[in-house]
Amino acid sequence: MARIAGINIPMNKHAWVGLTHIYGVGRARALTACTAAGVNPATKVKDLTEAEVNAIRSQIAKFAVEGDLRAKCR
Repeated sequence: MARIAGINIPMNKHAWVGLTHIYGVGRARALTACTAAGVNPATKVKDLTEAEVNAIRSQIAKFAVEGDLRAKCR
């Protein structure tokens, strides 16, 4: 499984759909992160290389997601 921002991304989904499982990442941010990382958003997560996962991971790290966002919302 690809693990991004502490969340296991489902392997059988498209990359942009899988990224929406992360709290704070919606459709627009998922597509933006994929294109900024140079990854085709329609690629299945299981077909992503480790370099592509790392590129997406670095793009998602630029956003406030998961624990940071939950703490900020309290």
